[in-house]
Amino acid sequence: MSDYSKTDLEVRLIHMAELAKRARGITLPLYAQDIDVINKAEGSAYDPVTEADIEGERQMRNLITAVFPDDAIEGEELPDITGKNDWLWTLDPIDGTRAFVAGIPVWSTLIAVSYKGVPILGLIDVAAQNKQFWGAPGRSWLQQDDFEIELKARSCGGDVRRAILGCTEPLSMLSANELSAYEIIRKKTRFSRLGLDAYGYGQVAAGKMDIIIEAQLKPCDVRALIPVIEGAGGKLTNWHGGSAVDGGRAVAVGDPALLPEIYETLKHV
Repeated sequence: MSDYSKTDLEVRLIHMAELAKRARGITLPLYAQDIDVINKAEGSAYDPVTEADIEGERQMRNLITAVFPDDAIEGEELPDITGKNDWLWTLDPIDGTRAFVAGIPVWSTLIAVSYKGVPILGLIDVAAQNKQFWGAPGRSWLQQDDFEIELKARSCGGDVRRAILGCTEPLSMLSANELSAYEIIRKKTRFSRLGLDAYGYGQVAAGKMDIIIEAQLKPCDVRALIPVIEGAGGKLTNWHGGSAVDGGRAVAVGDPALLPEIYETLKHV
């Protein structure tokens, strides 16, 4: 039994929609332009950030602190804000900045609300497609235009051979040992699709894909995904079955019966 009220949850759920609307006002106009990109990484690595990332997060933070001044906030681009209660907002204004820069409409704004460290509300706002994948305790749904559709992950009968696999970019996300384990799983599946960022997790919740295996994730990359996947009946964990709330290596499935075989393959890396 949770010790937060239904009202506590509902007011934050409503506010998430306002945050997404504000973020779209920043990101969509810039998505249509040829904008400057800054590389945050050093050396030969590439970790892009744009004006849309920074200003989108700033605007969302301003809206949160105006309504929930005691809630904590963590994000990808700006310093953490320490809260005075057990509520935490985790923001990623543009998940998939490479897709954003390349003009590929799979990037999204990720918003998560956690209570006592557990993500309980999640939003994957695929703004360029006008799709929003929502997750809350006991349910997950797709909001598009004026339609709301309940999401239900599909069963593969626990058989990896029936599954569709996704990973955004295995060659850059995975070490040599991790890639070897990923390849064992990939070769068993029906087929794989790459380059989807958080949109792939929405597709798992929608029953269109079945497995996502990724690494090098930040907390802001994964927290919004957990309520969406699990509200649809799936499961999102780290590679060994523990919590993925702090990022790192994550595996998401629509059918939890797939996990034992996947964990067995991943257990040595």
